[in-house]
Amino acid sequence: MKYAKLSNDEVFASMAELRALVGDEVHFLTGVGLYEGDTKGVARRSSTIKVVGEVLVISHDPREINERLRGNCFSVYPDVILGREKERFRVLYLESIQGVKTSRSCQKLDLIFTDGVLLAGIREEERDSKSLIEHSRKPFSQSGTMDPYTSRLMVNLARPRRVLDPFTGLGSILIEAEWLGYRAVGLDVDLKMLSKAKVNLEYFGYSCDLIQGSATALPYSGRFSVVTDPPYGRSSNAKGMKLVELYQGFLSEIAELLEGRLVFATDSSVDWRDVIRSAGLRPMYTHFLYQHKSLSRAIYVVER
Repeated sequence: MKYAKLSNDEVFASMAELRALVGDEVHFLTGVGLYEGDTKGVARRSSTIKVVGEVLVISHDPREINERLRGNCFSVYPDVILGREKERFRVLYLESIQGVKTSRSCQKLDLIFTDGVLLAGIREEERDSKSLIEHSRKPFSQSGTMDPYTSRLMVNLARPRRVLDPFTGLGSILIEAEWLGYRAVGLDVDLKMLSKAKVNLEYFGYSCDLIQGSATALPYSGRFSVVTDPPYGRSSNAKGMKLVELYQGFLSEIAELLEGRLVFATDSSVDWRDVIRSAGLRPMYTHFLYQHKSLSRAIYVVER
């Protein structure tokens, strides 16, 4: 059995990302997902999953944990998911590692306390935070540009084969799709933005088709998963088009070519579910991500 440590900041989004990466058969404890199978790269490819490993033992009894660990050498990484349990965990931790040699040169052991049980597991992989940090340093950026963490999360939630972003902007979503190994296509009505997106992609050694065009009149007949960050906010407009008209046109176009999922971000103060349904699509769930004091994003996950 595998365990995955989830992000404490965006727990529900992290749970959804894990399901998207390994399938829907996941059992959750607070802050931890448990699943069968041997899917590779789950933590490395993720935005919100901190580590993944192989479960050694799960028990309420620290003596049972100790029986499995005693006589071995580990580099131990203790974690209390619920902060109020720290004092209790100290006692359980000491009993669990009696007779265990600890050294940074030994294999990594996660010892996690959550929901009244101890989980001991061998860490196998970690989130690739380095790539996320690097992608935040693209040549062109501006206020409101989607960050790499949210972009990668959205691509993973889409479970894509091919990715279309019809509101490319500076290319943040395309960068993550390319890094994850998916074929990607970008569209934007603004040629200057496409030029900047091209520079950003090439900066990291990526390339994909970039086409000038309108998201309300898509020049495609193929099938795509769609991951995008449309304009939003009360003051937003798209070349004079009202925001509601833009979303209605965009969603109607997407319904004709969607394969798999549509994942899009918007201002959490507006509810787009009725517009989604009127386009013949089905809103599955919505995640709300706090950005800063003036903006919380809603991430819609949609299917046909």
